[in-house]
Amino acid sequence: MTVAGMNPVLLAVPLWMSFGRAAALSEPEICYVLDGILFLYGIILTALYCRIKVYNARETKGKPQQTADEGIYTGLTPHATDTYETIGMKK
Repeated sequence: MTVAGMNPVLLAVPLWMSFGRAAALSEPEICYVLDGILFLYGIILTALYCRIKVYNARETKGKPQQTADEGIYTGLTPHATDTYETIGMKK
């Protein structure tokens, strides 16, 4: 197999590993990079959350609002029998 036929990613891995120690970041720099990643992650999640809230608000805007009489429990009835029935015990 020739060098021209190899995947460029496979060629970059040994090169990256050999220069990794010389160009290593110090501890504070690693923390700054990780803080930046977490900050971007937080912004992206916040934007997605706001997008969902706006989308849901637009969906419910066209639907009629439920009144107190038309709650989610409309049509439900309580149990006809007691959950804990007393068993007739003969003495």
